[in-house]
Amino acid sequence: MKKTALFLAAVSVLFLYADEIDDMISKINSKRVSNIPKQKLLNITSPIPKVVVIEKNNSKEGNITTIAQSSEDSFHLSAIMNNKAYINGAWVKKGDMVGDYKLVDIMDNAVYLKNGKKSKMLFFESSNHKIKITLGR
Repeated sequence: MKKTALFLAAVSVLFLYADEIDDMISKINSKRVSNIPKQKLLNITSPIPKVVVIEKNNSKEGNITTIAQSSEDSFHLSAIMNNKAYINGAWVKKGDMVGDYKLVDIMDNAVYLKNGKKSKMLFFESSNHKIKITLGR
């Protein structure tokens, strides 16, 4: 009985708002007008180059790895293992520089970067890649 009443309520709401829903869908489907010619839009290239330059600096403090970034916000955390993080294609450890940021902390699933008053937390990107380990044959 409750399911039937809930179903009837849902259907009646759909009928009440059907015109508004149709209006929203027609606005979404309408052709968008731009002042920029289509060819110019197609020729736009990404402003964020994907160039990563890795520099090793042997100083008195030990080996320091610096990853030079072309864009301040283009950090990508891929892995964390043995107190090292794999950021933008290079393994870095606590104290190393990543662009203009210093790697301050490495946690189980994130790293903490700091540059003066600016700070960033990098997390793993969500993925559906699952590793299945089976024992035996």
